[in-house]
Amino acid sequence: MTNAPKVSFAIPTLNSERTLDKCLSSIKRQDYPDFELVIVDGFSRDRTVKIAREYTDKVYLCSGRLGQARQMSIEKSRGEILAFFDDDIIIPHESWLSFAVSAFGGNPRISTVWPLVVAPPRASLTSKCYSNYSNAVKMDRLIHRRGVIGGTNALFKRKCIERIGGFDPQIGWGEDFDIARKLKTHGYQVVFHKDPLYHDTMSTLGEFTAKQIKGARSFLPSEFSSMEMGVDGLLYEHFVVGHKSMIRGLFLERDCSWSLLPIFTFIRVLVYGSFSLLYDEHKKTPLSTKDII
Repeated sequence: MTNAPKVSFAIPTLNSERTLDKCLSSIKRQDYPDFELVIVDGFSRDRTVKIAREYTDKVYLCSGRLGQARQMSIEKSRGEILAFFDDDIIIPHESWLSFAVSAFGGNPRISTVWPLVVAPPRASLTSKCYSNYSNAVKMDRLIHRRGVIGGTNALFKRKCIERIGGFDPQIGWGEDFDIARKLKTHGYQVVFHKDPLYHDTMSTLGEFTAKQIKGARSFLPSEFSSMEMGVDGLLYEHFVVGHKSMIRGLFLERDCSWSLLPIFTFIRVLVYGSFSLLYDEHKKTPLSTKDII
């Protein structure tokens, strides 16, 4: 690729020794001519920082929220293209980055190349179900132009990210929805890229449940405004989009991982329902002098 723009892989991480080496080695294998790695660590207690320093000198520490870590990675990088990846993403082949960057074309309104993200080939059934359901929802949003799409685990033009003010450093979870919403509000476009990435995540139901708890804590106070979607839309995705896809997956695609979707739905309803009740009670309780101070 001639005149290839520099790509900065901007990766926040925390206690990720299980996945980080596979993530970074897959990036290093790319045949793209100009890229760098920028790692922002949240003070890991395992071997994460040691692994990161085997691949790059650009390893920084950040004690703030995820939005602040993402923003730091922008400030410490130099690329025209920013690859905001999680620390458990694996690039499956060496030409992936070259193909993905070419998808920007010459359209100045394209801010984001948003790839398909799937579970690795030998992933657990839990991980495959999570990936299958997530992709069914994303495709429904894409086709029907609902909500926001194109958050992290994607490529972004730096100038577009800078024009919208970057990441909100106060957001701890859901920063991807916020950045996608701001890009959409400014009229930028997202290109869907079918060449997939592997996402080595949600390998157990315990990991999935922990993610739902983080999501409930983040989204309920804002009533899902960053997603541009109300409760009705989310219920539609869970009980209509999800279960239609489950029937198709089980009986047409013969993918037994879909059998876990009712358990996923039960966990989500339980977690979000419980936090919603607590949040409603909190809103009804008058503030005390202690709260005001």
